[in-house]
Amino acid sequence: MSLDRALQYEILTALAAKYPGQIGNPYEIGDDPDATTKNIYYLAEHGLIRAKFSKELSALIQKPYLASITSAGLDFLADDGGLSAILGVVTVKLHEDTLRQLIAAKIEASALPEAEKRPLLQVVRELPGEAIKHLSTKLLDLGLENLPGATALIYTALQSVRGF
Repeated sequence: MSLDRALQYEILTALAAKYPGQIGNPYEIGDDPDATTKNIYYLAEHGLIRAKFSKELSALIQKPYLASITSAGLDFLADDGGLSAILGVVTVKLHEDTLRQLIAAKIEASALPEAEKRPLLQVVRELPGEAIKHLSTKLLDLGLENLPGATALIYTALQSVRGF
């Protein structure tokens, strides 16, 4: 397979230099027109560029005759992810029952004696939604205050999983 990240970068930067215009015969970018054509197909399929291809019936692979970079392609090249990074913010909402279950699971998994776990679990089950929200905020604050320790724990876990 002739997918080539360096060539893809060369294609994207050449098209970015012409933005918002187009490049005619973009398969001429790079040293190997066949490899460039395949990489143009790939980038177009991912929505990073737009390309128009010839309609020659005898050709096995249609050659691109026009290409331009898309906003997604420009954002891909941007060090900060461009507007896609700003507009693509994901909001995560956890329902109070989910938070209650997470807290209860941590209590159950703790090393506390059963005699101490039962009353804590009962209190968590009976807490109203606002109290669960407040408790979750306090737990998040506590976690962030202990971030250096958490970072070391994350690194250790990743070492065992990924073999760093």
